[in-house]
Amino acid sequence: MKRIAVLIWLAAACEACAQVPDPPRFSTAQSGAVPSGWQTVLLSASKQPTEYTLVVDEGVVVLRANAHNSASILAWHTDFDPRAFPMLSWRWKVARPIAGADTRDRRSEDSPARVMVSFSGNSASLKPNDRAAGVIAEAISGHPLPYAVLMYIWGAKVAPESITVSAHTSRIRMVAVASDEQGSGRWQSYRRNLAEDYQRVFGEEPGHVTAIELMTDTDNTGGVAETLYGDLSLSPAP
Repeated sequence: MKRIAVLIWLAAACEACAQVPDPPRFSTAQSGAVPSGWQTVLLSASKQPTEYTLVVDEGVVVLRANAHNSASILAWHTDFDPRAFPMLSWRWKVARPIAGADTRDRRSEDSPARVMVSFSGNSASLKPNDRAAGVIAEAISGHPLPYAVLMYIWGAKVAPESITVSAHTSRIRMVAVASDEQGSGRWQSYRRNLAEDYQRVFGEEPGHVTAIELMTDTDNTGGVAETLYGDLSLSPAP
């Protein structure tokens, strides 16, 4: 009986492993193409889109983002419980910080690198100003705002691990995992617990993750940025 119970537990564990969400990998794609499984999301018709292409760096295919007074998102849509698969890992290489950027100021709040995680939730519970911001954002972009967005960013003029609430809506909050010159020009690797970070940043339990998105933007400063993104992966907690 004990052996049967162990076998059942192992089978359940293997089934859960097989269901780990897997963002489409850049490293297994052909360079020069738009990455399959990722969707370009425009922020508005008036903004120039950032250019996302696959290139080879140090013998590995990675995503290159080139922004010239531009902003757009590259999104992978999904649906999973972040408490089951909380660990998000990725790497990026920022060529240089954006001149004039300031994470604290909406007029210059650009970032050379963002990994953004969208969450579902009860939109009826949002404050009136956050609901109004969502209506405006959807009218401009044609896409509804998620219930909440947790952004891991390369910040400017903020301390690493600082949290900045978006000037547009309190449902977008930014965690600076790097800032200013820190590590620029070199590959940097990160591993974050989505469930714990969400609880800490928003003060509530997370809903399901509905998208993971990348963005390099210079539309506020009118500047130039180049960033390389490596593969992203998800896993259960250790």
